[in-house]
Amino acid sequence: MCGICGIVPSKNNSTVDAKLLRRMTDTLYHRGPDSEGFYTAPGIGLGIRRLSIIDLETGDQPIANEDGNITVVCNGEIYNYRELRRDLEGRGHLFRTRSDVEVIAHLYEDHKEECLKYLRGMFALAVWDGRAQRLLLARDRLGIKPLVYAQTSDGFYFASEAKAILLHRGIRRQADPAALCDLFSYGFITAPRTLFSGIRRLPDGHYLIVKDGEVTIRRYWHHDFTGITHERRHWGVNDYAEALLHKLDETVALHMRSDVEVGAWLSPGVDSSAVTSLMRKYCARPVKVFLIGFEDPETNEIGRCSTLASYPAYDLKATTVLFKTSDFDLFPKALWHSEDPLIAGIEIARLLLSKATARDVKVVLTGEGADEVLGGYQWYAGDRILRPFARYPLMLRKIAAACLAGRWPGAASILLSAAQMDSLRYTGLIGGGIFADTKRRIFQEEYAHAWMRRHENDFLPQAFGRWHPMEQLQYHDLTKRLPDAITYQLDRSSMSHSVEARVPFLDHELVEFCSRIPPSLKLKGLREKYILRKALQKELPPEICWRRKHAFNTPTAQWLRSDLPDFAKELLSERALKEKGYFDPGLVTQVLAGHRARRANYANLLMAVLGVQLWDDMFIQENRYVV
Repeated sequence: MCGICGIVPSKNNSTVDAKLLRRMTDTLYHRGPDSEGFYTAPGIGLGIRRLSIIDLETGDQPIANEDGNITVVCNGEIYNYRELRRDLEGRGHLFRTRSDVEVIAHLYEDHKEECLKYLRGMFALAVWDGRAQRLLLARDRLGIKPLVYAQTSDGFYFASEAKAILLHRGIRRQADPAALCDLFSYGFITAPRTLFSGIRRLPDGHYLIVKDGEVTIRRYWHHDFTGITHERRHWGVNDYAEALLHKLDETVALHMRSDVEVGAWLSPGVDSSAVTSLMRKYCARPVKVFLIGFEDPETNEIGRCSTLASYPAYDLKATTVLFKTSDFDLFPKALWHSEDPLIAGIEIARLLLSKATARDVKVVLTGEGADEVLGGYQWYAGDRILRPFARYPLMLRKIAAACLAGRWPGAASILLSAAQMDSLRYTGLIGGGIFADTKRRIFQEEYAHAWMRRHENDFLPQAFGRWHPMEQLQYHDLTKRLPDAITYQLDRSSMSHSVEARVPFLDHELVEFCSRIPPSLKLKGLREKYILRKALQKELPPEICWRRKHAFNTPTAQWLRSDLPDFAKELLSERALKEKGYFDPGLVTQVLAGHRARRANYANLLMAVLGVQLWDDMFIQENRYVV
């Protein structure tokens, strides 16, 4: 796990600014404190900060092929590197290290950008082809590892984090209005946008080529729900369950490949419990697990539910981190690492968890991804229940929404959405439609106009219309929420303290297998992730295996009703709101007062406002915070 960056000057064969490249690399120190490396040649400069996980002695990067014409820096892990290496050596390639990254250089020699289809892992990589004078950038299929870039008049810049690119004074420091609209629609910003107007995010499953000053972007992998394969046509539930357990066990084994100790992040839920249970057979000693509890009893799930660490038979060594309401003070530090604001506050809790984890291990396995891959969120059941109402006239749906508003607030946004599974229905399902009118009015004029002009330009596969509605919803989760919120936040918060978080449920072969599981086995009645629970019923205690999902939430509503930290009081003041110019000061003040008086729960809306205000202060005005 690392932080990478690089520069391609606009003029071919020009030398890069070595001082700028070093400063960019230094900015990523938290991602890789173990070593640094540089490669410069006419037309290219590459930098890397390394967190040593595999091949501790000879695995420093950049890494080149035999004749030095192909040079690679990579953030992430290639889990099938041993198998790839054996094949490459059989074809005559010579290796100088035991690193997983070296296989990329040799694969590129043989296959150019087609080499990506052989990689099984999480990665954001850069390959410089000295003979062709071209740069290849790529992200893994599921968007687990980040990569951002910018093009200016004097060159092309890329990095694991935007703060490295911002060191170049040619980058515009201003907000992208379309990204602001994303934040207030989804609760996160969707690729290729970032909140910085001059910096873009390479989408998951894409590669980018820079040659002769031209930038070309291509998709090399996408999610596919084309139906049951011929060999599974007569499978029953037990067949799917057995095959799923076998595939999950295989990917956990691959994710355990490491030259340092591997721990796990554990919660009371079935996903992380499944990963932790399967890890045990590949560990010679008790697995170190890390849990997070909350001072707020309504949020503290581990105070109400047992975890796998409560069962002596599983032989786990547990560390629990307590998150206090006063830890809201960490919001500036969390935003400095995340860069794009998020609204859930989970990234703050994860900072504390990562800090505690780093004292014992460098690598953890987590349960992220299972909800997207197997349909575990509450909106899958919500869509199933409310979809029949979509054919009724809008007036009747408005009446139904009003009746359900008090008991089921999210139902209103679903009922008022169109039947087709487009971005508007998706935002309604995941909660983005709540307080939609307030969100539209909260912007100052310039950004309000951007909201009115916003247009979702979804990429939808040709077969999308033939997929089951649940699979269509999964597609939106997998291509939006997963890479742009879930793994985005996981990467930034874990790497804030140099911890590598691995996600076995997002192994692309496992994801492809799960896409062929019938929707009726993922959501059976209203039981989410039924097939996963069925597969794990001999691996886990029944009360964990069959426990209903509880979302991992942070007490943002309580934070905003308590005594606010000084930075929050200042940034939510009418003076600061007016000065920065994003939001209507009077309306924000009114919303905050209503929330604090408990007339409504505006926590998500207020966290978005506070996040943008803080982002502007930190990255646009360049005011200093203790991070």
